[in-house]
Amino acid sequence: MPKIYFTREALFDIEAIVIWYESKRKGLSYDFELCLEAGINEINRYPDLFQKNTNK
Repeated sequence: MPKIYFTREALFDIEAIVIWYESKRKGLSYDFELCLEAGINEINRYPDLFQKNTNK
């Protein structure tokens, strides 16, 4: 199974999004995190359906 890597910039973006969602409604950031995890799980299950980044 290929590993999924996040760039530092992507991690900063995710952190900012979590903070933004939580500022809109308490607990909303948890919903976002569940959706993000579901997306990552989908990529892990069906990696051939997604574009691979060859820039490392």
